[in-house]
Amino acid sequence: FDKGQNSARYSGVIKGYDYDTYNFQARKGQKVHVSISNEGADTYLFGPGISDSVDLSRYSSELDDNGQYTLPASGKYELRVLQTRNEARKNKAKKYSVNIQIK
Repeated sequence: FDKGQNSARYSGVIKGYDYDTYNFQARKGQKVHVSISNEGADTYLFGPGISDSVDLSRYSSELDDNGQYTLPASGKYELRVLQTRNEARKNKAKKYSVNIQIK
């Protein structure tokens, strides 16, 4: 994110099983909301207090009723954008735009 901003929009292209990574700092208790333009893409969050990863895709059970995930600890988080397994098998390049917001 740019200094002093609580949201950012990124665009990219992913192919096959590749993924793009976006890092941000956040505090325990803050909420993250991620929206992505490509329905064939998934978003996963890694970071402090998360044992493996958290699925932040639209219908994930990890999200509250507002589509947000409450961060369990303060620190540096990593968001990965990747294709769904079905799409990745096709090995085609897909464009996406992702918006990350911290509240």
